[in-house]
Amino acid sequence: MPYRISARHPGRAVTYTAPTEEAALQKWRERTADGVPFEITDSDGRAVDDIDLEDRIDAREDG
Repeated sequence: MPYRISARHPGRAVTYTAPTEEAALQKWRERTADGVPFEITDSDGRAVDDIDLEDRIDAREDG
């Protein structure tokens, strides 16, 4: 499931895409470490956070 990461760097807005939960979680960690405000939404437009992404990874591995 593709994810969209909308980040607000100083002076500019940037949008990233992540093809998987793992890639989105990596961007989550990078943006959090950088202190950049951001939002991640899934392909249905729902906001997700790191816990949601980890739960989706776990569910996929268990399935």
